[in-house]
Amino acid sequence: MEQGAKSDRKTLQLCRQVQKALTYALPETGDELLLMAYVEEVVPAPDASHMLVSVRGDGDPIALLQALYANAGKLRTAVAESISRRKAPELDFRLV
Repeated sequence: MEQGAKSDRKTLQLCRQVQKALTYALPETGDELLLMAYVEEVVPAPDASHMLVSVRGDGDPIALLQALYANAGKLRTAVAESISRRKAPELDFRLV
């Protein structure tokens, strides 16, 4: 297997792990705005050290984005606990 293909596979696997971790972590923040939020997609931005998390939710989009960033530390901790890497990726959020 080519090195680039192996790297891409690993990155995609990490994206799926991050998405799964965030799906469980969002409601656990206790923030009402995040209870019904849904992680639609996670992609490297620009590489595996930063992830762009696409979130869909109800209500005011600005308030939802503020809630995501206000809870970013908790969410990153949840990601760190569920992946097998030395360092958890930084999380950036966008609404879809």
